Amino acid sequence: MVQINDISEMMGELNKESSIQALGSKTGVDASILPKLAVVAIPLILRALSKNAESKAGKDSLSDALEKHKGQTKDVSSIEDVVKKVDTDDGDKILDHAFGDKDKVVDQIAAQTGISKSEVAKVLASMAPMILGMLADKKDADGLDADGVAKQTDIFSKQAEETATNNFDITDLFPKQSGTATPSATGGLGGILGSILGNLF
Repeated sequence: MVQINDISEMMGELNKESSIQALGSKTGVDASILPKLAVVAIPLILRALSKNAESKAGKDSLSDALEKHKGQTKDVSSIEDVVKKVDTDDGDKILDHAFGDKDKVVDQIAAQTGISKSEVAKVLASMAPMILGMLADKKDADGLDADGVAKQTDIFSKQAEETATNNFDITDLFPKQSGTATPSATGGLGGILGSILGNLF
């Protein structure tokens, strides 16, 4: 059994060959870019959810949404099983709520990475339910109220960004970022996430 207790653990599990194969089967995205795109998608979605949860209405909405996602990452046999069961239609709805303008986010990522819009959209839609599932199980385990959910989302957001920056080589994923060769030239991954979400919030 696998216990997905935090975002760093989830990202590590998703980088394993078996998980990449499962996610590739789910999305049809090439394995050479899939792990890096997933690693960027996770902190991006979390940052958007955290930003939305800064208001009382946003906190309450996120907390209520998590009630529908309990049990998805708790005591699972493997992360591959979580990936295979992901409902991408649900993922699209989560993204619409998190970003407000999902298509604009997809367009920007595609433009900056050279990855097709359909591939970007599929990976984002696969990651979103997994993220909400883990937040839901954390809420349930710790008895978090709406304020607690908002704080935990912010914690996960920062952990995801730090994990992506320190443990994964994503420098070649953004060759079109402001004409530079690496994301470090524009403030690292945080700068890239900010540029993608900047027009939405």
